[in-house]
Amino acid sequence: MVQNPYIVGTPIHEPNMFFGRESLLSFIEDNLRQNVKFILLHGHRRIGKTSVLKQIPNKIAPNNFAFVHYDLQSHTKPNLYDILQNVAEEIVNQLDLNQDSIRLPTQRELQNDLEIFSYKFLPQVYQKLGDIKLVLLLDEFDVACDETDNILDKDLGLFPYLEKLLKQQEKLFIISVAGRHPNDLTNLLKLFTSAPYQEISLLDELSAKRLICNPTQGVLKYNQDAITEILELTAGHPYCIQVICFKIFLQAQSNDNWIVTRANVENVIEKAIEHAEGGLVWLWDGLTIAEKVVLSAVVEAQRNAIHKVQRHPEEPLTLLKNYGVIQTKELVQATSQLATKGFLDNIERRVKIEFIRFWLAQRHPLRQEIRELEKHQQENVNSLCEVANRLHQENKKQEALDIYNQALALNPNHFPTVLALAKLNLELKNFNEALQLYERAYKVDPISNKEVLLNALETYGSELTTQKQYAQAKEQYNRVLEIKPDRISALRRLEEIKSFESSRNYHSGSNNNSQDKLKGIPLKTIAAVAGTIALVIVGGIGFYRWSNSCPAGQQKVNDRCVVEPHTVQENNITNNISQGDNNTSRDDNNISRGERTLFPTIPNQYRDQGIEAFKQGNYEQAVNYFAQAVQYNRNDPEVLIYYNNALARQEGSPFTFAVVVPVGSKQDIAQEILRGVALSQNQFNANGGFNGQLLEIVVANDADKPEEAKKIAQQLVDDKYKSVLAVIGHNTSNATGAAVYEYQNASQPLAIISPTSTNSQLQGTTFFRTVPSNLKEGQQLAEYIRNQLGLTKVVIFYNRDQALFSNDLREQFTKKFEQLGGQVVWNINLTEPKLDVNQKLNESVSQQYQAQAALLFPESQYVSTALEIVKVKANSNNPKVRSLKLLGSSTLYENKTLKEGGNAIEGLILSLPWFREAPQSKNFAQKAAQQWGGKISWSTATSYDATQALIQALSSNPSRATVLQRLRRVNLSPQHTSGNPIQFSPEEEIQMEPVLIKVEKGQFKILQSN
Repeated sequence: MVQNPYIVGTPIHEPNMFFGRESLLSFIEDNLRQNVKFILLHGHRRIGKTSVLKQIPNKIAPNNFAFVHYDLQSHTKPNLYDILQNVAEEIVNQLDLNQDSIRLPTQRELQNDLEIFSYKFLPQVYQKLGDIKLVLLLDEFDVACDETDNILDKDLGLFPYLEKLLKQQEKLFIISVAGRHPNDLTNLLKLFTSAPYQEISLLDELSAKRLICNPTQGVLKYNQDAITEILELTAGHPYCIQVICFKIFLQAQSNDNWIVTRANVENVIEKAIEHAEGGLVWLWDGLTIAEKVVLSAVVEAQRNAIHKVQRHPEEPLTLLKNYGVIQTKELVQATSQLATKGFLDNIERRVKIEFIRFWLAQRHPLRQEIRELEKHQQENVNSLCEVANRLHQENKKQEALDIYNQALALNPNHFPTVLALAKLNLELKNFNEALQLYERAYKVDPISNKEVLLNALETYGSELTTQKQYAQAKEQYNRVLEIKPDRISALRRLEEIKSFESSRNYHSGSNNNSQDKLKGIPLKTIAAVAGTIALVIVGGIGFYRWSNSCPAGQQKVNDRCVVEPHTVQENNITNNISQGDNNTSRDDNNISRGERTLFPTIPNQYRDQGIEAFKQGNYEQAVNYFAQAVQYNRNDPEVLIYYNNALARQEGSPFTFAVVVPVGSKQDIAQEILRGVALSQNQFNANGGFNGQLLEIVVANDADKPEEAKKIAQQLVDDKYKSVLAVIGHNTSNATGAAVYEYQNASQPLAIISPTSTNSQLQGTTFFRTVPSNLKEGQQLAEYIRNQLGLTKVVIFYNRDQALFSNDLREQFTKKFEQLGGQVVWNINLTEPKLDVNQKLNESVSQQYQAQAALLFPESQYVSTALEIVKVKANSNNPKVRSLKLLGSSTLYENKTLKEGGNAIEGLILSLPWFREAPQSKNFAQKAAQQWGGKISWSTATSYDATQALIQALSSNPSRATVLQRLRRVNLSPQHTSGNPIQFSPEEEIQMEPVLIKVEKGQFKILQSN
């Protein structure tokens, strides 16, 4: 096997693997020959500085100079005696000098007399070298430099000593390399006056091409479009070139295809970014906080410009202002600093290296980096805020206000202070100041700070309405509706204001003479007119509703159709853990903590006995029975959950989560989800819980029906289930979409985290998911078909109507596939009456459409229809139909597919959120298999992750609000999940990628990646 010749992350020693830098090496040699004693080289981290130092002995007059390399990386707090002793050892070792004839100074000797290095040690070296001059190559020179004025103190430290040493020693030279720009090393350059310096910059185009092609000459052939793509991605950055080419070589080796095209390059970008993570993190860590924020702003502005097809991206400081950031001196300077350091292009609005831009977009989103601005003056700001908080609690509000303003003056981008100051201004009825601050906070974090802004606007609107300042009040409510168009409270306030205004106009225009006009009119006439008016009003109402009707479940408010608010029934039951939540009603038959089974078709006498004990509050007995039930059927997650619930009740004051699953026609899926939840709960309780409190799980059944999902959600937000801190579920996007509104708009909003709903449009302030959305699944399939299979035309079978999953996946795939140059030639509705599958397939491959692949995106209830398509394709008389590539969605990942599909299903490729054979998933898959006695599905893994995320969001004395708040900050390592790290984006999306699998020999197998 040919060894991968590309070198990632380590210095290049071999001269034949080092390309370019000819002008830089000439610059060094010219200065050495002119007896320039100190030369400074500088450049980005990972630009190849150490490689340049390693090549100097190979490229520059070895007969005239002896070069010794020494790395100062470990000397962030330099001890001069240590450094000189180490340098002495390296001189002797690297120049292969005889240690018997050269005596090395000890550290003790150097501490007693530092000058023995110059007047005893170095002369011995010169004597051995003869006419050859000694050149020290000092790597990471700036690491030992704190860039304070101490550098200029002649009695302190390494640098003044080296400056003096160079003046004393005629045959000594130093070439140093720094990872900082000379602008950041002004004091150092003052010390080494007139020292020449040169940047180690990006490779020129010719050198970059040689670095791409020469290492694999005769083995790997790069097409010109591939070379161009690499150059466009890297701008000649050697580290980025090496890592991309390293991955290209692996791909070529895996495919046994040694010709590289542009598509091959595009295909390895994601893997190359992952591989480059360590080096790019190091580069990122070399920036200041202000530089990081501005760089992320440039990336965001570029993304916006690409999306909007704009010629020039927005200026980064303008974008930051739109994100609620106040310009500071550090931010203003950061833009020019980034340009000077080579990160930005000439107009300072684009990241120069596209590969780095891709990485930044993934790893350092702007909103995340903006919060880092809070670290400026953090200690002083926190001290002031502590004083202000105490004054606020003592009801000394004006004094507290003054202190908060002082804190904000120190750091105008300390956003917790912005919120605290906004809240206090609102209490003091300084409405304009409060709203300005809340608007800023909303720009910084629209999800977390939306509700406080809306409440502030409505509070001000209410105050203005009371003062009869209706025009201004309407402005506040209209601003509310700009942010949240369906907010019932604002719509009703506007209706009230309209009513107040109408009433005021009526009374001002007619009150003065209305009584006079009525005088003299016969009573009979008045009664007749009143009757006519009543008829008109009643008839008018009927006509208004008929002519201005809203869809079912909505009502007309302020000329808008909005979802009807659901009235929660009063419940007089006292809800305490031991008895209140056990009171049941007819509606509770689909909800259970252990008082009933939701799977009556699964026989288990021990479970039934445990349920009776649980209902009676005899938790000790319930624990024993449920333990036996677990032993009787170890594959049943419901009984393991009830066992842990009984334990939790026995201990007292448990934490409570709910999980909503589709029991009935989808019993298998329901149990798969429950297995993940049960495994996490059991693990948590077995480890003693949190401060001795265990976890209880409420299990609910929505039958995967939107109307039932809505009812379940209404019950769970009710006071009767007020102990429920968060919800895991629901299963399908249709069911979840119906429930999200209820959780989000409850009096105490409830976090919902779905392990299975992938519709990319699902969103809300309380909605999270532990599964990649359809956006990622669609992109993955599109990229695989276009870049790996090389196909350009596909047909899609999907569910068109009322299909949040299927239709959304079709849209996301189509968008990405068209961006890649592909074409969806036909969309075929699986719910079409009298669907003739054979005819549709034949038409798909006809001259009109010329489809090369068929994609199956069925809703779960239409899997059988999709499998019928697979079988018809396999048995077709048309060879073009039989040759269609088959790919599909995660809904086809079930045993039914393998059983009913038979041989026809061979070769089917699916995109899954998680797969047990993926390298990162194997540990969890084995652990889960031991628990359940067999292989698990992806929904078990993602429901486990959902439960783990909620557990990390727990705290002492948690509430629904604290769980929701902490959930946004969850950060779980792969060791505590099903294999992928869990961290939510600002949009509550999980940062993980789906997996491609393939049916091979009647089994689902991971599709080997390149």
